[in-house]
Amino acid sequence: MISVLFSVVGGSCKRKDMIKEKHRDDIRKAIGSGRISTGIGLNQDQTLQRAGDTRWGSHYRTLSSIVKLFPAIVSVLKYVQKEGKSDKKSQARGLVAYFETFEFVFYLHMMLHILGSANTLSQSLQKKDQDILNAISCVQSTRTELQKLRENGWNSLLEKVYLFCDEHHIQRENMHEEYVNRHTPRRKTNKTNLQHYKIEVLNSVIDWQLQEFDDRFNEVNSALLRHMAAFNPKDSFAAFNKESLVKLAEFYPDDFDSDKLDDLGHELVTYIDNMRADQRFDSLDGIADLAKLMVETNKHITFPLVFHLLKLVLILPVATASVERCFSAMNIVKKKLRNKMGDQFMSDCLICYVEKDLFSAITNDEVVDLFKKMKFREGKL
Repeated sequence: MISVLFSVVGGSCKRKDMIKEKHRDDIRKAIGSGRISTGIGLNQDQTLQRAGDTRWGSHYRTLSSIVKLFPAIVSVLKYVQKEGKSDKKSQARGLVAYFETFEFVFYLHMMLHILGSANTLSQSLQKKDQDILNAISCVQSTRTELQKLRENGWNSLLEKVYLFCDEHHIQRENMHEEYVNRHTPRRKTNKTNLQHYKIEVLNSVIDWQLQEFDDRFNEVNSALLRHMAAFNPKDSFAAFNKESLVKLAEFYPDDFDSDKLDDLGHELVTYIDNMRADQRFDSLDGIADLAKLMVETNKHITFPLVFHLLKLVLILPVATASVERCFSAMNIVKKKLRNKMGDQFMSDCLICYVEKDLFSAITNDEVVDLFKKMKFREGKL
């Protein structure tokens, strides 16, 4: 229904401006009557934000904007219902009828609460420079927050829903009365509103979320990421933990048998003393920088088992935000008009597209000189 809302309202600049103006008028009236206070950063202009296809945070911002702009949205929908084109009139009529129901208000606040709980985690996972330990901790905190909402959050959620209904003159539903399906109002459901909204809706949605958390962040994955953080070279290898790295190696039995695990334990002691004593390793930011500098200084030969484990660790974060952005770039580079390019050409184009900052520093003359050196050409470059 929200996607229909954007097709009715979001596709017209005039209707967007009407929502803005109506919201401003509501703010002025509320300030004049003393219902809201004024101050720096308060009562800013609001716009109806469209949700993206891939980012959780965009869905949270969309629902949040609908809550803040609700009176203005309903007002514009009623205008479209009277003055719009025939197809938009019927859509606007259906939206108004749905938006003024308790069911919509409950779904809106429930999803706003759930996505709000996950918003901090969403922002954390979108960062380029991820702190793995903080990300895992944020996953656990978000899961705990959702579990609390399932067990103890019903009363507070229902109170918010009722307040919203009272503020916008929407009829409340008595939780002890029989639930009526708005699509089949004459059919008996044999369940109360409490059973439907709390058990069938709220608990079911949260259970799906918790199951998704358990599937994506199971004990093995979380343990791998926690142990992986022990390689972090920041602050003179403050996160280094020999036992943690040995446990990490145990996850790779094909690469580290019992003898190699013993050798790795001894090698790690020498490795950390050597790293902390070498000033070239003082200002590293991440594991990738550590691996590069080890190769440049030939320490990958001195500590072969440590470097082998480090290479295995570098394979783990294949689903970071940076990698996801590279996959998104594929849709831009290889599109309908360029759908027959080979893998190598596509890879070269992607590198140029993704690493824009690096290629912007390369001049045309440098490219021409490089081509001249590759082979003799009859034509003038």
